[in-house]
Amino acid sequence: MPRAAHRKIFFHPLIFAFAILVLATCPACKRKPAADTLVIAIETVPRGFDPRFSSGNSKSARIMQLLYDTLLIKNERFDFVPSLADRFSETDDSRTFTFHIRPGVKFHNGKALTSADVKYTFDSIASPALKSPMRGVFDKFASIETPDQETVIFHAREPFYSFIGNLPAIGIVPEGAGVENIDSPIGSGPYRFVSYREGEAVKLQANPDYWAGAPIIRFVDVRVISDNGTRQAAIMSGEVDLAYNAEFDPETTRALAGRPGLQVIEGNGTNIAHLGVNLTTPLLASREVRQAIACAIDRQAIIHSLLRDQAREADSILPPEQWAFESDITVYNYNPDWAKTLLDQAGLIDPDGEGPQSRFELTLMTSTNQLSRNIGAIIQDQLRRVGIQLNLSSLETATLLDKISKAQFDLYYLISVGGNQSPDILQFVYHSRYQDAGFNEAISKLRAEADPLKMRSIFEELDRILARREYCRDSEVYRLAARAAALAEPNEGAARKQLYLRINSILTDRGGANRSRYCNPQMNAWIVEAERITDRSGKKSLYSLVQKTASDDLPQIYLWYPANVLIASKRVGNIQIEPSGAWFFVSTLTLS
Repeated sequence: MPRAAHRKIFFHPLIFAFAILVLATCPACKRKPAADTLVIAIETVPRGFDPRFSSGNSKSARIMQLLYDTLLIKNERFDFVPSLADRFSETDDSRTFTFHIRPGVKFHNGKALTSADVKYTFDSIASPALKSPMRGVFDKFASIETPDQETVIFHAREPFYSFIGNLPAIGIVPEGAGVENIDSPIGSGPYRFVSYREGEAVKLQANPDYWAGAPIIRFVDVRVISDNGTRQAAIMSGEVDLAYNAEFDPETTRALAGRPGLQVIEGNGTNIAHLGVNLTTPLLASREVRQAIACAIDRQAIIHSLLRDQAREADSILPPEQWAFESDITVYNYNPDWAKTLLDQAGLIDPDGEGPQSRFELTLMTSTNQLSRNIGAIIQDQLRRVGIQLNLSSLETATLLDKISKAQFDLYYLISVGGNQSPDILQFVYHSRYQDAGFNEAISKLRAEADPLKMRSIFEELDRILARREYCRDSEVYRLAARAAALAEPNEGAARKQLYLRINSILTDRGGANRSRYCNPQMNAWIVEAERITDRSGKKSLYSLVQKTASDDLPQIYLWYPANVLIASKRVGNIQIEPSGAWFFVSTLTLS
């Protein structure tokens, strides 16, 4: 259960001096919300409101939780439970998925929501014409069947183990909805879209016909206030009712907790703060070096002194609330002496003992967020004490993510949001994805080509690429590649094409967030086997092996789970936040 954080504190008077200055120069900060309107402040701009396009933007994703229904949602233990679908089933081979749609659900335009809308949503994602960034996630379906208005059946060409895990991100759109739905969305959720002023505010209105009961608060205004000081002033003045995980400095949050008329609620969070490690960097290819870095970081000191205890230490990518979480893993408590020993064992001797010279240099990339930069500076000082010179590079988020995707980094600091609530994150992060631009381009050409004669040059290119064996070792890929190369006749082109597409599936379906370029064939085998079996205890045993191995190999260094922190006016009632940080609770809030 979330706990209220009302504490008597002492803080520097400059905090409020600054806030008062902002109030004096911000006329909008003096406007109070209407009695029937909840005003929520967010710190970054949403990018559209269509789940087929916008799920990758965290603010869009939160707002869409109020606009759309999904077939399934996750409960407090992160199990998948019915939502828009009131029941569902999956065959043992994970090829057929059947959902029974809740009767009587309507879209915001009054149209009844049926199986045809569910089919259209997923068909449109798969359509090349729509260019949905989600297309690759759902490209395994051969067909979607709608035997009646309340039943939809998905048929996959091959086992689709991760399908269920992706459903909570996909809201159902009306049949026929095109790209116009990005900026003028129509869903079936507890709130309907009214308007959006680009980069400024989103206005929502309660859906009186919502199948789970109409929201109590009539209007919700979501306002973009990027500057922390301005956002703080808006909360203090009463212009804003609520800010949730709003990237405030923890000291600011403590100060606001002592303000009359405000309440601060903290609860355990599940997002994961971590250091990403590039295993293609020669120094970081050494497991001893990665372990030494982990031992050199005093996580508890950072959590207590900088984060003001608004986080809990993390040793696994999964949160403790997740059913697959394994606690019996290698833990790296702060131990600078052992860090030095590990570096010595790796042959990286400190050239002057306790002198100013370093063993080696690395670069840590962070976003430009001040808290992230402060964390980077503390880690820099802690690594210096064991002889590692850590250079800091702060980048705009888009640039940072681009460099990470291209493996142009040594270390990076990020907080991953949401994905670790399902054990699917283990394949997403640890499975060895083959990342070769030439291979991907050749596969794309092959998918689009139907003429066997024109396929021959593509086959030859794929043979050359696969012969280099630059992907993580896989005996099944070796076998299929040999079979494909042996099919040389023109009338065997279709069969040969399918073999290469199967190879592509093995090499690229998983590991979508393997930014570390981690390669462990045994991990790959455990992950695939865990997907295939249906017994939860068997899955947990395999997922435990994955977590134990990851804790030894350290392709990522886990730091802490940031707390969920909600700051709200005391006129806001019935606040029930959950570990996931989702916005579902907004529809049951009250205003006094």
